[in-house]
Amino acid sequence: MPLPLVERSKQEIERAIRNRVESVEGVKGVTNLDVRVSGKRLDVNILLLLASNLNWEDAHRIALKVERQVIREYPGARVMVNTEPIGDGSGSVWRQVKEIAESEPGSRGVHNIHIQRINEKLAVDMHLEVSANMTVMQAHQVADKVESKVKAVSPNISDVTIHIESASERVSREQAGFETELESYVAHVAERFPEIKDVCNIKVRRVADATHLVLECRFDPNLSIEKAHEISSRLEKEIKSAYPEITRIDVHEEPA
Repeated sequence: MPLPLVERSKQEIERAIRNRVESVEGVKGVTNLDVRVSGKRLDVNILLLLASNLNWEDAHRIALKVERQVIREYPGARVMVNTEPIGDGSGSVWRQVKEIAESEPGSRGVHNIHIQRINEKLAVDMHLEVSANMTVMQAHQVADKVESKVKAVSPNISDVTIHIESASERVSREQAGFETELESYVAHVAERFPEIKDVCNIKVRRVADATHLVLECRFDPNLSIEKAHEISSRLEKEIKSAYPEITRIDVHEEPA
């Protein structure tokens, strides 16, 4: 029987996590591994090195596999996975992005920072936490300032995508056991369809070995239901292509 967290050294926990992470196909290295133990709670923050020619789908898929591997080793752990392309010195960019996002007034933190090299330029994707009491305008003002400062870090940064969420929303999702990486991927791939105005209420359900994904897509109210169904089907196909282990996807079409 594994020892309780309180009876394991930080070095032992880090070694076990590193072994798990480095065994995942596609992981080229781990440049930052931060482990914090507080009572029965384990917080894990990982920065992965990935091949620079990976697309967003592959990067998110690898990050999700890493998240699952850590949770298998330490059930109930809160895992944050970040990525950067190998061999281009972008590690300093990742640290600057994290510092900018966390220090901006109004920010409650940042997680799931992914940096990919696309057409010789760097694209940054992140989740920015803000207070649940903020208005939509206030939240977007914070995000706009973060985006502007991140773009100023390097002329190689051509694109910055910021997903805004409330800190309380993130905590409730983690307590429910939803994979943050899968949610991040779904939100990212939905951006390919301009008819989709918003994706929300993403839920992951497991029954035995089956994985069931439920989400809500909000469309232009004037869009025909036939077109909405067509786009939903294309979105399902994209998600299943990236995550073939998902056995069922239910998309609910709603007016924006």
